[in-house]
Amino acid sequence: MRNWLILLVLSLSACAPLAYEAATVTLQVDGETRTLTTDALTVRDVLKEAGITLGEYDRVAPVEPTFVQDRMSIRVTRVEIRSETVLEELPFERRTVRDTSIPVGETRLLDPGITGSQELTYRIALEDGIETERSLIRRVTVQEPRTEVILIGAQAEIKPIPITGTVAFLADRNVWTMRGTSANQQRLTSAGDLDGRVFSLAPDGTTVLFTRIPTETGASRPLNTLWIVETALPNPEPTRIDADGLLWAEWEPDCVVRSNGTGCRIAYSTGVPTDGSPGWRANNDLRVGRPTPSDGRLLGDRQIVAPGVGGTYGWWGSNYSWSPDGTALAFGRPDQIGVVTVAAGAASTLTEFPVYRTYGPWVWVPTVSWSPEGQLIVTTLHGPAPTGETPEDSPVFNVCVLSADGALTAELSSEAGMWAAPNFSPDSDLVAYGRARSPYLSQTSTYDLYVMDRDGSDRRLLFPTPDESGLDYPYVAWGPGGRELIVIYRGKLYLITTQDDEVHQLTAEGNVTAVQWRW
Repeated sequence: MRNWLILLVLSLSACAPLAYEAATVTLQVDGETRTLTTDALTVRDVLKEAGITLGEYDRVAPVEPTFVQDRMSIRVTRVEIRSETVLEELPFERRTVRDTSIPVGETRLLDPGITGSQELTYRIALEDGIETERSLIRRVTVQEPRTEVILIGAQAEIKPIPITGTVAFLADRNVWTMRGTSANQQRLTSAGDLDGRVFSLAPDGTTVLFTRIPTETGASRPLNTLWIVETALPNPEPTRIDADGLLWAEWEPDCVVRSNGTGCRIAYSTGVPTDGSPGWRANNDLRVGRPTPSDGRLLGDRQIVAPGVGGTYGWWGSNYSWSPDGTALAFGRPDQIGVVTVAAGAASTLTEFPVYRTYGPWVWVPTVSWSPEGQLIVTTLHGPAPTGETPEDSPVFNVCVLSADGALTAELSSEAGMWAAPNFSPDSDLVAYGRARSPYLSQTSTYDLYVMDRDGSDRRLLFPTPDESGLDYPYVAWGPGGRELIVIYRGKLYLITTQDDEVHQLTAEGNVTAVQWRW
């Protein structure tokens, strides 16, 4: 029977021998070489006869279906596939930062840096115990490295200027203060992670409210996080406040911050992060609460205005401003100016106007500012088109004043530009505002800083001179009595006296983006 089967198989293969005889084969396996005499038909049969079991990845040469021939050499290569995880260091980077609080020629270590680590998982192939292949299949960061930061002195020779009270400013995405003199500058944060949405110095000058880029990841990541830091301590530690995702927040007027939260309230509105431009969607809500510097709680947090659509282009959000007595907030939206009471949340519209069609993923929203006694609100209104354009395409933006009861609307300066940002002095009749050098192209125009009386009279150019480049945005902070103000120009702070137009440079580096002044 066996011989008949062999002849049948051989007849089906043109390459098979015409006769079958016992064969002598050499078998190399597991570090040994054996010589076998066998009448097995195939290599597979030889292995089975020799008691050799193959693993999942083992290789045989020649392959198992090969017919046995005399003096054949058969080699079994043991192949093992396994994974290996190793911990590897991640070196930290080194970064140098110019610092205007350090004299030129000096350096200081701000952050020593931390070496990170990562887990690397490899797929390893071994043949007869010898590694022949290694490929990376997974990389997991265990600890992020922290950049080493070295401060390089860049303190320019700028004449010290006396400063009344406290000036807080945002530079290099950190909180800075200035007290007593412009030479006395102190950094209150060092992480460089402020997002600039909220930056508010308390009325008593003791505490700065600000927002940071969040450290959370994933679907629960908020738009930002809210923090406060004290201004009088030598090395203050910021405290996180129990509120996230803020588009706007501001301290109420004339209050004193207390560690237990019984002093000052803040008002704030929120938004949520979204994919694509602009990266957020406003909730169009309004809330008030009392932050506690000691533990970050927000006491008495309550809703004034419930979340809603927020009118035309409401997804962008609104601008707000506390009334001087803390009983109401003025709001500016893309299509209206109004007032909402803090106690009842009752909103009233003072004026409406056509939205400005930007043809882009951004929205123009007017700023609002109260007069010292709380009767007037100065703002920028989108005016009618001068040459027949549709109302939404009009390039005209006028500085106007509105009475808080809605009875009066008066134009103070025509064709000032969309970024005029008029701002009442908190204890005088003066109004500071920007005037576009190209009023019909005010979106991209530079601006001159003007001051005028609250009725629009005695209007005059304050800064800069006509032969100098204009301001990117007329961001100002008023000083006591309306006698001085601080403006951001080319990223630096300048103090200007409104009576004699004297200009004094306060900071050396061009990296300031916000400023507030309390006294």
